[in-house]
This record gives sequence, C-alpha cells and structure tokens, in this order.
Amino acid sequence: MKNPLLKRIPRELRDDLGKYIALFLFLTLTIGFVSGFLVADNSMKKAYDNSFDDYSIENGHFILENQADDELISGIENDYDVKIYPLFRKNKENSEGHTLRFYMPRSSVNRIDLMDGENLSSDGELIIDRLYAENNDIHLGDNISADGMDFKVVGTAAFSDYSALFKNNTDMMFDANKFTVAMISENDFEALGESGLEYEYAWLNNDDSLSDDDQKEMADKLMQDLAVRAVEYDNKITDFVSRQDNQAIQFTGNDMGGDSVMVHTLLYIVMVVLAFAFAVTIRSTIEQEAMVIGTLRASGYTKGELLAHYIALPTIITAAGAVVGNIVGYTGMKFIVADMYYHSYSLPTYKTLWNAKAFVSTTVVPLLIIFLINFIIISYSLSLSPLKFIRRDLSRGKKKKALKLPNWKFLSRFRVRVILQNIPAYFILFFGIFFASILLMFGMLFSPLLTHFREQVVDSKFSEYQYVLKAPLPTETEGAEKYCVTTLDNDKDEEITIYGIQENSAYLTDESFSAGEIFLSDGYMEKYGVKTNSTITLHDKYSGKEYDFKISDRYDYPPSLCIFMNMQDFNELFGNEADHFSGYFSNEKLTDIDETMVASVITEHDLTVMADQLDDSMGRIFPMFCGFAILIYILMIYLLAKIIVEKNASSISMIKILGYSDQEASKLYNRATSIVVILSLLLSAPLCLAVIKLIYYTMMMEYSGWLTFWIAPWIAPGMLIIGMLCYTVVSVILLRKIRKIPLSQALKNME
Repeated sequence: MKNPLLKRIPRELRDDLGKYIALFLFLTLTIGFVSGFLVADNSMKKAYDNSFDDYSIENGHFILENQADDELISGIENDYDVKIYPLFRKNKENSEGHTLRFYMPRSSVNRIDLMDGENLSSDGELIIDRLYAENNDIHLGDNISADGMDFKVVGTAAFSDYSALFKNNTDMMFDANKFTVAMISENDFEALGESGLEYEYAWLNNDDSLSDDDQKEMADKLMQDLAVRAVEYDNKITDFVSRQDNQAIQFTGNDMGGDSVMVHTLLYIVMVVLAFAFAVTIRSTIEQEAMVIGTLRASGYTKGELLAHYIALPTIITAAGAVVGNIVGYTGMKFIVADMYYHSYSLPTYKTLWNAKAFVSTTVVPLLIIFLINFIIISYSLSLSPLKFIRRDLSRGKKKKALKLPNWKFLSRFRVRVILQNIPAYFILFFGIFFASILLMFGMLFSPLLTHFREQVVDSKFSEYQYVLKAPLPTETEGAEKYCVTTLDNDKDEEITIYGIQENSAYLTDESFSAGEIFLSDGYMEKYGVKTNSTITLHDKYSGKEYDFKISDRYDYPPSLCIFMNMQDFNELFGNEADHFSGYFSNEKLTDIDETMVASVITEHDLTVMADQLDDSMGRIFPMFCGFAILIYILMIYLLAKIIVEKNASSISMIKILGYSDQEASKLYNRATSIVVILSLLLSAPLCLAVIKLIYYTMMMEYSGWLTFWIAPWIAPGMLIIGMLCYTVVSVILLRKIRKIPLSQALKNME
C-alpha cells in the first residue's frame, strides 16, 4: 500500500513555500557560482598546464651585462644538455609613462597565442598583450609610439612566458595596466634606440623527463657555474630565473590552485550552515507535530519511516538546487568566472571541459552534508517513546526549574524567556551571522586597505625619481643625491633590497644613517617578527656568500622589504671602492645622463603598482563577497526568526486574545530576535577581525613583499548597520506572518 506520509510532502512544501523557495534559490546561486568557478578554473588550468608544451615555455632564462660569447653559450649547452635561445629585449617608455618590453618574433621558445588579429607581415606592425590592450582601450588598427617610432597594432596575444605581467621577477605584484610585452619585426627592433636593451637568453632542457625538483637543482648548478664562466669572458649575470621561480609564468597557476581550495571551503561552510538551518526548522516542526508523531508511532509507524519523511524535503530541495545550480554554472556562471580570470591574467584560449570532480564537489558532497547532519539531528529528535510524543513531553530528563530572572519589567522578562526557550535556533543564527560577517568584512576590507597603502607609499617615498645606473656617472642636476643599492636573498629566497644612504640624507630624513647603524623596513619586521637588536642573515643567490646584519631600529617604508645603512659601510661590506654609488635620488629628471646607461627609474607608480593592480584585478570580486554576505544575513535571520514565530504561534494567538495588537506581539517576539541579532553582530565583529587577520597574515606569507594589515574604522559600524538593515527587512516580513496567526490558534493542542 502506498505510504500516506508521501501525500504530506507536497502539502508541507506548499504551506511553507516561501521558506523553501528562499533555500532553493540560495542553494542554486551558491552551487551555481561554485560549479561555474570550478569548471572555468579547471578548464583554464588545463589550458595553462598544456601551454608549457604547446608553446614551448622556457625552463629558465638569464640576462647578461653584455652579449654572450658563442663559446660561453655552446659550453653551457654541452655541459647541461640544454638548448639556449637569445631573446633580446628592449624596455621603452611611452608618453604616458607605461613600460613596453619589445621582443623580436619567436618560433622555437615562448611562442605566443594570437587571440585576435593577425601575425606580423611587415615592418611598422606590432602584436601586443591582450590584457594590457583591454585595460588601456587599445584596439586593432590603433597606433602605439615608443622611442620616436610608431607601430600599428595588428594583433593581440597571450605571451606564454608572461601569463602574469611581472615587470621584474622580484616585484610583489604584476602590473597589467602600465606594463606590457609586445612583438615587432627584427628590423624594427634593430631600429629602436639602444636604451633599455637587455641580453636575455632562455633555455629549454633536452630531457623532458626531468621532475620540477630535478630542473630546479639543475638550474641552481647552472647559475653558479654561469656566474663563474661569465667572468672569464668579461661578462656578468644581472638576472637569473628558473621556470619554477619565474613569477610571470608560475604566479597564475599557483593562484588558480589556491582559488579552488578557497571556493571549496566556502561551499562546504555554507552547506553546513544550511544543513543546521534545515535541521532546526524540522526539529521545530517535530515539536509542533508531537502528538501526531506519537499517534503514528503507536499505530505502527517505525522511527525509520518518520525519519525518511522528515528528511525528504531537505534532501529534495538540496538535490534540486544542486542540479539547477550546475546547469547555471555550466551555462552562464562559467563565463563570469572566466571573464574575471581573463581580466587579471594573460591566459591562452581555453575550451570548457567536463569536470567530474566539480560535479562531486557541488552535488554529491552538499547532499551528503545536508543528509548526514539532518539524519543525526532528526534521528535523535525522534528517539523518544510514542507516549512522550503524545504527551508533548520532549524532555529527556527531569524538567529543570525555570531560571529565576531579576525583577525586571514584564516585557523584558518575557523577551528573555523567549531567548532562553530558543537557544538552539539562536545559536545557529549566531553562527550564520558570524560566517556572513567574515565574508562581509572581507569584501569591505580590501579597497580601503589598498587606498591606505597607496597613501602610506606616497607619504614615505624617497624622491620623485629614483635612478639606478649601469655604471657610476656624474650629473649636474641640482639636488641629486648619490646612493648605493644591491639585493640579497633571505632564507625564504625572497629578495631583499639593501640601500647605502649618505649620512644626514636630504631625502631620507627620518634617520641620520651614521656609521654602524642598520635599519630594517617595518614591513620586514612585521612579516618575519624581527625585533630591534636582533641579527638577520642574508645571502647572495649567485655566489652563496652570507651577510649578517644587526638591526639598530625600524624604518617606516611600506613599499618593499629592505635594509638601510650608511653608504660608506655599504661599500666596505660589499667590497666596493670608497666612492662607488649605484644611482641618484632626485626630485627632477636627470637629463644629462645617457639613457642607455640607466638601468631603471623608480617613480611613484612603481611603488604603488601592487595596490593599483590588486584593486583592478579584485575590484569585481569584493562586491560579490558583500552581496553574498547580505544574502546570508537575510536568509539566516529570516529562517530562524520565522521558526521562533511559528513555534510560539499558540502563545502569540493567546496574547492577541488578551488584547495585544499585532505590533505589540511583534515587539514581544521579534524584539527578542532583534536583541540576539544585535549581540551576534557585536560579538562577530572582533571574532571576524581575528579570523580575517589570521587568514590575511597566512596569505601574505606566501607572497614576496608585504602589505601591512589595516582596517578602516568605519567598517565595523558599517557591518552593524548592514546587519540591522537586513533584519529590518526580515522583521517587516515577519510582522505579516504574525498578523496571519488566527485567534483560534490558541485553542489548538490544548490538553
């Protein structure tokens, strides 16, 4: 015979349609976003991984001070079983101060993926990075000028060795707004001026079977050997980067892998919150239907049959949300996610791939989480005897005496009783608000943090222009001040800048930089927990020589991790001539130094590039976190406040009979929920700050450089206001629910 309990499922769905529609839509949106994200992420990651073979991406490259001797190249090729390709490049600035890195056409290594347009066919043409063109509104047929030459844009492409547009491998963040790579003909390359020319050489291993560890070990040996051989040929290494250490190549893949873990974690936390919301809802229903359950149990229905009935709707809603969510993910959401990635990285063309793992993560796992949590809680709720259900006695021990409350006003004591009677539901409400607050704080945090960082950088910059020269050259520019600079690595292989500053510098005025004093940037001290008077050890990555620095004090300089010392101490430490210097600090451009002798010029943009790029890349993500958090606020507050109203329907009906109006009844019950919501918001703020700070510090430790944690003072009040506005919307809906409770409700279930 057909189970009559099955007939109740459509009726229960219809009677509580608003709640289940809200849960269904929330599940659909969450699973749709995660499914689309995982599908796009997996498809792009596959295209990225395949690009190493498809476009013959280098195993590493090095830059020499002068063009390499043929014997030097052939010796390295024979001894290390590699093939070396010259990839000379020229760095030029356009009229807007953007850096364009020009290459000649490449056919054997680091090939490009032409996304739009056509290949070079004559001189005067240029293929440029797709993302830079997008960010700067450059289109096919436009002209680009550099060093007095005009080029017509005939194509946009993804350069396989620049999936993330890092100008220098030591930069903390790539710059897709003011830095780009471009390809021009060999004749045009030769016609460009000699300034900015760098002798770059890339190598490919002849043995494709080497593991990443073996490749890295081989690259380290090659670097040490090359440093010695280059000197024999009157040359010098100025840069050496293996594929494993190349941020322009590896950063994109690492970021995509990390994003996948974060999204999985987000999904499972949301599913746990929803599972408990389902469970609390059903437990409330069981309490209301206690006599019916007891009668059914006494009539022969088993606990398993009732369990299957009560667990059916959560399972059905979750399954429906998962199916529709996956459809949304594969059809629409994947394009939104793909567009987010394409807006950050110069990725090659990808093809959507079926992702079985994503299906399991977004369908099977959510179903299991919802089912198991509800199975445990509902099974426990149904484990009482039929007689207890018939008597509506759902306690498991002796009834505890009601907690004696102080002699407060009646309304205050009444609201406290409501809170005490609904502690499980309010606990879930707090957990939901806490989780939503983390997302909301994360979404609200970064934009003001980046703005604050920019302001710090601008306030602490040394000068308008910081010149790094290839050789010490004099200048007549008034106010130009000499300084020394080099780089060393710490034990994390993170590059640290060492500055030699003149005593009583006119530009770095916070300290005198007397002999024997060594200052460490506050970012380094914060990141690695270094204290004053402690000693840090750095090493030269080419020679392996170690240097010890005893820190005298901190120096306020947010843009990079660096050490400041007296200029004479610097030259003595590194074995330079007493009058050696590396460049100039100046508030005016140096016009009397040949551009070909300038290695680089650091301006305000170079210092703020990290904040600018993060804001551009993640600016679309932050509002999504805020919107998602607001949805969770509304959903959790609505579901659990609704449960409390339904659970107390008879009491609300009774006080209506006694003469209380709908608004007064709402004040009694909804005001209790208001108190819990406000307390939850207030308690969540410091807890969220601690969690966000832990996540932030853990995340930043994985990156080169440091971005000091800072939270705008208006964020906590803003979160409280948003939470209360969400509750205000819910309370209006619940007032309508209270109005619909009939006076006859008080006469039901009376013993």
